[in-house]
Amino acid sequence: MIRNFASPAILIPLLLTTVTQLGCQQESSLAVYPVRGTLTVNGEPAQGAILGFHPTQGDLDERGTIPAGKVKQDGTFAVSTFDVEDGAPAGEYKVTVFWPQFPGRDDPGDDRLRGKYALPAKSTTKVTITPGENKLPPIELKASNMLRGE
Repeated sequence: MIRNFASPAILIPLLLTTVTQLGCQQESSLAVYPVRGTLTVNGEPAQGAILGFHPTQGDLDERGTIPAGKVKQDGTFAVSTFDVEDGAPAGEYKVTVFWPQFPGRDDPGDDRLRGKYALPAKSTTKVTITPGENKLPPIELKASNMLRGE
């Protein structure tokens, strides 16, 4: 089957590698700052969606980690880089979103948003992380013709 969007076969290993690295409490020379926010799609919480924070300038940290967050049932998320919900380094980021059809399963299915927000080059959502606590403005995405999920 030919797909016109980023394949989960590519995106999921990248995101799982990032999430797996989050559990490894390794020391880093980069300071991170708490980041929290909300994500809705068509006005509803996007539970299970995964946000990736891609630096617009410079490089990733020395391990190539992409700060990421997973949306909870109420639409909130907290960003993790080196440890669970520790935050992200200061800087400007493009935000990507991958919303699996079946979060938590061995085969999470395709992106419910059909790849519309999955690539940094296509992302129009930018955020700036500053030293201290960061409460992001709500991220409100629109999507038509979404794939059904759980």
